[in-house]
Amino acid sequence: MNLLAQYKQRLNLHDATFIPIIHEDALVAIVYKIIKSDSEQLALKICDRSEDFFREIYYLKFFENLIPVPKVIDSVEPQKGIHGAVLMEFLPGKLMQKIDVNKDLAHEMGAILAKIHLNRTDGYGNITVSDQSFDPSIHFTAKFEEGLEECSNNLPKALIQQCKEYFKQNIDLLKLADGPCIIHRDFRPGNIIVNDGKIRGIIDWSSSRSGFAQDDFCFLYNKRNKLSSENQPAFFAGYETIRALPDLSIMPFLLLSRAIATIGFTVKRDTWLTTSADLYSLNRAYLEDFFN
Repeated sequence: MNLLAQYKQRLNLHDATFIPIIHEDALVAIVYKIIKSDSEQLALKICDRSEDFFREIYYLKFFENLIPVPKVIDSVEPQKGIHGAVLMEFLPGKLMQKIDVNKDLAHEMGAILAKIHLNRTDGYGNITVSDQSFDPSIHFTAKFEEGLEECSNNLPKALIQQCKEYFKQNIDLLKLADGPCIIHRDFRPGNIIVNDGKIRGIIDWSSSRSGFAQDDFCFLYNKRNKLSSENQPAFFAGYETIRALPDLSIMPFLLLSRAIATIGFTVKRDTWLTTSADLYSLNRAYLEDFFN
């Protein structure tokens, strides 16, 4: 029995049609639109890493009545021979693109992000496996070093050394971290579903964790995702209707670390020259410009 047939059997979707959904920046999960025999539409997200599955289902259920997210219908837990999968409501609309964003949507985005950050936690780390600590630098440093190791045979040694020195000199900036709180960690237009000029759902929670609020502002500084100079003030204003803005002076430090992590991930999965080439090039250029 092939994998898709196993999901059909376990989720009682024998007669349903499975249509792959191509997500431009999807790096890990496989997502299908499902059309049942009675025409009901659902979505199935298959996570090839068990930790991604547990985070996805935890946060979708946590935020079900707090912000717009798709409702969880059923799930298949990861086990030998089959990846974890979340069957959820298929939300009407489309993935937001930068061109879709206006002041009203930007304001709504900011307010929703602030509502996510209102949920304080007991420490930094992965809520679903209780590996939290009270010092934000512990988890952050571990992830940075992991990313550097993954990049070690890809980036020029001089560039890696510059990154190491900058990180060491600026690690104390994490004293400004606004947390611990729940963060989405991939909050951007491409993970927001819009319909009729309204936000209908925030998707892709597989990277979420207990962190600090500034981490979710990284998209504002990314060439591919950042909002226009007209829409950014509306985003900030929407955020401030719920809670105060965090101190964003630490963003260069966070953005460098995020670039290292992204490059390392694409190298580890050997997609940096293929499906993730654009993402790799964007972050490689950011690092090289950073020190110029």
